[in-house]
Amino acid sequence: MRTEKGRWFNWGLYPGVTGTVHGPGSIAELKELVATGGPLIARGAGRSYGDASLAREMVQLQDMPHILELDPAAGTLRCGAGIMLDEILLHIVPQGFFLPVTPGTRFVTLGGAIAADVHGKNHHKEGSFSAFVDEITIMDARGNVLTCSPFSHADLFHSTCGGMGLTGIILEATFRLKRITSAYIDQRSERCADLDQLLERLDATSGSTYSVAWIDLVTGGRQQGRSVLLLGEHAEAMDLKGNVRKDPLKVHSKGFLNVPFHFPSFVLGPWSVGMFNALYYHKPSSNDHGMVHYAPYFYPLDAVRNWNRIYGRRGFLQYQFALPKTAGAKGIRRLVDAIQRQRMGSFLSVLKLFGPGDPRKPLSFPLEGYTLALDIAVTPTVFAVLNELDRVVAELGGRLYLAKDARMSPELLRETYPLARFGPLVHGKQDGPAKFASIQSERLALTPTQMSGTFDPKRALILGATSDMAQAIAQELADKGYSLTLAARRPEELQEQASRLRATTDVTCVAFDATRTADHPAFYASLSPRPGVVICVFGYLPDTAHAEADGSLVERTITTNFTGAATILEEAARDLEKRGTGCIVGISSVAGERGRASNYHYGSAKAGFTAYLSGLRNRLQKSGVHVLTVKPGFVRTAMTAGMPLPGPLTAGPAQVARSVVKAMERRKNVIYTLGIWRLIMLVIRNIPEPIFKRLKL
Repeated sequence: MRTEKGRWFNWGLYPGVTGTVHGPGSIAELKELVATGGPLIARGAGRSYGDASLAREMVQLQDMPHILELDPAAGTLRCGAGIMLDEILLHIVPQGFFLPVTPGTRFVTLGGAIAADVHGKNHHKEGSFSAFVDEITIMDARGNVLTCSPFSHADLFHSTCGGMGLTGIILEATFRLKRITSAYIDQRSERCADLDQLLERLDATSGSTYSVAWIDLVTGGRQQGRSVLLLGEHAEAMDLKGNVRKDPLKVHSKGFLNVPFHFPSFVLGPWSVGMFNALYYHKPSSNDHGMVHYAPYFYPLDAVRNWNRIYGRRGFLQYQFALPKTAGAKGIRRLVDAIQRQRMGSFLSVLKLFGPGDPRKPLSFPLEGYTLALDIAVTPTVFAVLNELDRVVAELGGRLYLAKDARMSPELLRETYPLARFGPLVHGKQDGPAKFASIQSERLALTPTQMSGTFDPKRALILGATSDMAQAIAQELADKGYSLTLAARRPEELQEQASRLRATTDVTCVAFDATRTADHPAFYASLSPRPGVVICVFGYLPDTAHAEADGSLVERTITTNFTGAATILEEAARDLEKRGTGCIVGISSVAGERGRASNYHYGSAKAGFTAYLSGLRNRLQKSGVHVLTVKPGFVRTAMTAGMPLPGPLTAGPAQVARSVVKAMERRKNVIYTLGIWRLIMLVIRNIPEPIFKRLKL
């Protein structure tokens, strides 16, 4: 069996997971993997945008026996789940057939198309891909190979269509094809001056087989929503003219353009998006009628390999929502207004009509109405903005597309999808912990898991949340779109802070005592959702003279600053390491870099904590979990009140907070809030001991 370890991303390049991809070459090898591995998820070609096919263990079926059997008389194709639509098209188009439904790329596998229940430009007339699937063969959590259809194991069939791989591993499927006489599309393009005209034309042209609109989400005013509507029908061979008549069933060619590197983030600014939108809207072909090959009509971006690199190393999110017809033009306009207010312009914004959804398929995305999809570069502020859009989508009765999601909350999923019919089937088919699970399903609490509790990568646990630094960090994270769990010995003291933060994010307050180390495992296990970011801010700075006279103060200093911090972070490390993602932040101190008579109890504890964080970082670096050590230097807080702190060497809590969040985003290892401390501590560390012990430091 082929195995490959590494850091894995889907097409949006966000998020990533460190894990292993297994490539079984037979049913027997796959059955053994299912029996001994897990949790695992089937991974097709990695073309879903978010985290739906990412896990610590993934399975690809490209090495399985090749199945590609066309029945021309019946117009059906039996195909292995690991085969891409690209290969299917090369096989069926020359024989006069086309896919019944196709997404916007041909580089997805058949199994992925079924698991996401993909839709296309013809949903308003012909439905999703699963409407044409006659039969699916699937391996369940017990290793049984089952054949299901709308008439046999129907619940399993319907839950698998759109089920994101959580019901089992799709092995093969048989589906109906569309007969064609040419590989060309009779395309009509129409410019629409604004959103009202676009919606009017979408309804008026709903009889067209294919329909999609590119929409400008940057230009406002009277031109808000200006767009280009593309309508299409399969062209008959007899209607072709010129050279194309010689080869009416010509297949697509491979893309020859390539984006060789990740673009800098500034390339996708409002100016560049606005310029692209203006050029696209006014190009001559945006208002004409003619014949085009199926490749540029259905798969325009496939002509450019690695186009996702345009969004830079941080990656991008595709935000796609569906709104019911009842929300109407007012609902679409409300969301377009919100997108424009936040300056979230996108090169790739498309609006389509949906026909009725299939209520038998609980996780299938489409519902009758409209769907809008846009690509958005990952930035520090984008998550908070999308949280606001989520609320509007839910209020209007809409939902988000799981195959493109990387950040929605489990609460939103439960509010917008009929999970009551999905959960029992999946749970009932699995013995014990989840056999099929992705980091998406963990985030959304879609399956039972080896890790109790739900998981939210955009949730931060702040330990010691009553301190001035912690409050500033909490505010900075809330502004960046994180939800928060605030932990402190006296959580009642957090209520005022929590009330203020709840204006922008979800906040939970919990009781936590750093010195009660025996309680730390139970405390962490009780968290729901589990956090993707854990920040240890608590500390205790005793008066040195009092500590010299009272051994209990020394014990409290060591327990709070080192032992308690290490034991709770071990719980976080175990949890995040299993998930292959997350961030741990420890607030240490420059006092730990060399023992000084003025604070040697505190300094020794912080020295231990700094060494612990360094070792933890070394341990976790292969798992994808980031560990950050923060040495703020002097900080104006309640803990240092009354001390004669030198102004040029002293930071405020807000400065510390900004430096922490910035370092998290850049995956720094060790930072000093004020850069001058790096030089100061370099000097202090290198003073010879005979001299150092005579200094009054």
